Amino acid sequence: MPELSEGLLFAGRYRIGPMLGSGGMSTVHEAEDLRMSRRVALKVTKHAQSPELTERLFREATAAARTQHPSVITVFGYGTDQATGVDYLVMERLEGEDLGARISRAGALPAREVIRLGLEIADALVHVHGAGVVHRDLKPPNVFLTRRGRRAEEITLLDFGLAKQLDLQSLTGTGQVLGTAAYMAPEQIVDSKRVDPRSDLYALGVVLFECATGRVPYPVFTVEELVKRVLLRDAAPVDLAALESSLGAVVGRCLRRKPSDRFGNARELYDALSAIRG
Repeated sequence: MPELSEGLLFAGRYRIGPMLGSGGMSTVHEAEDLRMSRRVALKVTKHAQSPELTERLFREATAAARTQHPSVITVFGYGTDQATGVDYLVMERLEGEDLGARISRAGALPAREVIRLGLEIADALVHVHGAGVVHRDLKPPNVFLTRRGRRAEEITLLDFGLAKQLDLQSLTGTGQVLGTAAYMAPEQIVDSKRVDPRSDLYALGVVLFECATGRVPYPVFTVEELVKRVLLRDAAPVDLAALESSLGAVVGRCLRRKPSDRFGNARELYDALSAIRG
């Protein structure tokens, strides 16, 4: 892949700006869309001519676009740069910081703030799941705390790169594990094809626990470690004592090992958080 230095004209219309982030398979740059005269975020794959990566990037675009909700990142389009064969995704440029950065900077958040964030994320998931999409990688870095002018800070869900669209044939092989270890539900650890919307509710439970305590309930970094902590029957239960009792009860239900023991859907979780908001 060519070096995307600042000032480069990419795909005939995007003037590359500073890098906003980088992952294993892609980088995200600020860019100016010269045709529309607006700032955008440009996600570019690190490798050209990879059919699977191309399909995943384009599915990321459709997964976000089909939801059409203010709390889900807006995707303007996607394509392939004909000169280089590099695939790209064009998204709205957000102002603010992600939830992971907020927790790293501020530590544990007040219970009222945790509940507010939980309500906004759960509301977004109602619409995501209603569109037939399971996110599969819900974690603080993928929850952006967006500032829009003078309006109060709002959440925006990012990165649908691992999302499962329930009406499309899966790209995930049987037994393949996709996601971020500490936020994966037990069924996702076993096989990422087996997830359903309740798997996102487990991940949201982990996120809320981390917001309230500054740490994840199972401090592990590999799937192998997580299997030992989460799947084994003799694994210690999550310590919810650090959470305010009513919030702890909601989070504890999200973190049940069996999907059938969790909330049935994101609307039920939203209603439970609303009941304790006061």
